[in-house]
Amino acid sequence: MASVEPPSAAPTPATPRPKWKDPFVLAFVIGVVVLTALPFLQRRFLNAPPPITKLPAWQLSTLDDAGRLSSADLTGKVVLLELVAAPCDAGCVERQQYFGTAVTHTDDLNGKVELLTVVQPGAEAALSTLTRAPRWHLVTGDAVPLVAALHEGWRQWAKTDAGQTEEEFFQLPAVILVDQEGMLRGFWRDDSTGRGNAINAARLLAEHGARLSS
Repeated sequence: MASVEPPSAAPTPATPRPKWKDPFVLAFVIGVVVLTALPFLQRRFLNAPPPITKLPAWQLSTLDDAGRLSSADLTGKVVLLELVAAPCDAGCVERQQYFGTAVTHTDDLNGKVELLTVVQPGAEAALSTLTRAPRWHLVTGDAVPLVAALHEGWRQWAKTDAGQTEEEFFQLPAVILVDQEGMLRGFWRDDSTGRGNAINAARLLAEHGARLSS
């Protein structure tokens, strides 16, 4: 008589994996944590050029409507500044027109960045036909105290023989950064790379405040 095999036991159901061990759930949780912490981490490592010197109060004439513009008018604004020596040739005019395009790279900052071109007397006519965007001011007049302070800041910052005399300094092709509190922050070459770096530094100060420094 053939033996009868006993029925096999029913398989034990597999224990479901805890949801916290699911790789997709883990990836989601890690992503949420990273995205939440990222702004704080970025803020921790942001830096801007440290202040060099406080600029004096100034008031100059505007080229467009014979009005006046002063340092008080720009309080609370980050300023990208250039000096234009006389005479201003075609290359000088072209550089200024390109400098003015920096406005378009700061349009999203709600007016926190403005441009200022200080024009040496005698160069006004060459720049009178420039197409200027809002937030770009061309001024002229007795800028001696302002230029002297910028020149002294240049000496402290650059530590170079370039631009030693005031006339040489006025002709340096440089983009100058001034923060919301009227503090000189640095100088960049007036070329595509230098302008880009100056704009980035200006954006950093505009977004995070003048107290941000390295």
